[in-house]
Amino acid sequence: MSSNASSAAVAAAVASCRLEKQQRRRLAAFDFDHTIVSQNTDTVVRDLLPTEVTSARAHELVENDCWTEYMAEVFRLLHEQQVPEARIRDTIRGIPEVPGFVRLIKHLAKRMNFDLIIISDSNSVFIDEWLRAHNLSDCFLAIFTNPAEFDETGRLQVRAHHQQTDCKLSASNLCKGRVLEHFVIEQDLRRSIRYDHVFYVGDGNNDICPVLRQRACDFACARQGFAMEKHLLRNRSKLKLRAHLLIWKSGFDLMDQMLALPQLQTAPANQVELETPEGQAELARRASAIAGQAKSPT
Repeated sequence: MSSNASSAAVAAAVASCRLEKQQRRRLAAFDFDHTIVSQNTDTVVRDLLPTEVTSARAHELVENDCWTEYMAEVFRLLHEQQVPEARIRDTIRGIPEVPGFVRLIKHLAKRMNFDLIIISDSNSVFIDEWLRAHNLSDCFLAIFTNPAEFDETGRLQVRAHHQQTDCKLSASNLCKGRVLEHFVIEQDLRRSIRYDHVFYVGDGNNDICPVLRQRACDFACARQGFAMEKHLLRNRSKLKLRAHLLIWKSGFDLMDQMLALPQLQTAPANQVELETPEGQAELARRASAIAGQAKSPT
């Protein structure tokens, strides 16, 4: 990129940054299975298969920890057994919440003005169906999961959210830590939103990666008695967890703990005044970051 083009990119970035002052907010990121809902959506739907129905490919995929590919094979078998789309959707809608989570989500989104997202190894059909059934769809800013859809024959097709080999704590189809980091950065650079506190709420081993990337002002919220809590407590000093650790039993319990936090007793500072020296430095930082992204090859 030429110096003139580079200068133009920076000027455009500065202009876009001046359109709004930076907002300070709070973020809660949720796992889905065994966190918001009380069961594993994949295994609940898999159990619609007759017990004698399986395949050699399904066994091979499970043994090799290829869970998304395994579920694709399960959906093929369900279609082969003529299990209709309506039954699958009804089954998902019937999964109970983890007690108190519908109330917690609505309170955070509508009363406390949190931004909420879901990062899950389930799939978009299951999550969307359950959220709609519980009137929660409008509570979430974004949902990061494996894309899925029913094709014209009624078979559920699922794809990996992404493919990665860098993170050994995560499955190849979804690194939750990478997703959370990218979301927070994108909110800052593109929408001038910076999160004073990030709460990550989960239960399993695949929820370890995102909490290890959290800051000292953030909160790792682990379900009591599940793998995430056990792993963090057993390896806390080794893992060098910086975030505050909250152990919860239910949505009611987690809400009580969050409401008692001194950090949530006052509203976050809503804006950074860009006319101050600090604001000008912030403006320059954001403009430089955006311009840098514009120069990077896609």
